[in-house]
Amino acid sequence: MEPSEYVIHEDVISDVVVGRLQSGDSREVETAICFLANGRFEISADVRVLEFRGARAGTGHLIAIVEEATAR
Repeated sequence: MEPSEYVIHEDVISDVVVGRLQSGDSREVETAICFLANGRFEISADVRVLEFRGARAGTGHLIAIVEEATAR
């Protein structure tokens, strides 16, 4: 994740259980993220197939722009 100086925890999360999917199936998995600083953050994710030596099955990329709330 970037910017790295504002990351409290940065690591590979590899224990998210999706379960067994058949060809053509899809499943959504929600993961909570809390931003404690303003800025532009980039988060990437890869989905891999265990039975095929970690072959990539999918990928995702999220850009979050966090701004301070202003009083109205």
